[in-house]
Amino acid sequence: MTREARGFVAIEWVAAVTLLLLPAVVLVGSLPTWAERKHAATVAAREAARQLERDWPGGDEARAELVAKYVAADHGVPAADVRVRVIDAGPSPGGQIRVDVRVRMPAIAVPGLTRAGSWAYTATASFRVDDYRSR
Repeated sequence: MTREARGFVAIEWVAAVTLLLLPAVVLVGSLPTWAERKHAATVAAREAARQLERDWPGGDEARAELVAKYVAADHGVPAADVRVRVIDAGPSPGGQIRVDVRVRMPAIAVPGLTRAGSWAYTATASFRVDDYRSR
């Protein structure tokens, strides 16, 4: 075998680490953050909808938004990364109360790396207003 055909191990090793190992480490490092933020959005949407259902028919949308942001903050998501939208406040008995909570998900969530972009996850929660609930 000639010298040129044997290859150069250092270049192959660097290429393998760069192209195979590094993306896997970044993905494994980002998955827990994505799962935590997804759960925070789900719980925040549920609690905001529950607040509107509890105060029905005079539910305050601003108060529900505040509840959602507090719940998200308790789960480690900054208020700046949370958007709350009340889709329907249940105008009549038998209606649906629906709330969307949108949370920004960092594309790369590995400590020490700067933000490389983001995407958003939206959780929706709904509660049905009891058919025989009085105003």
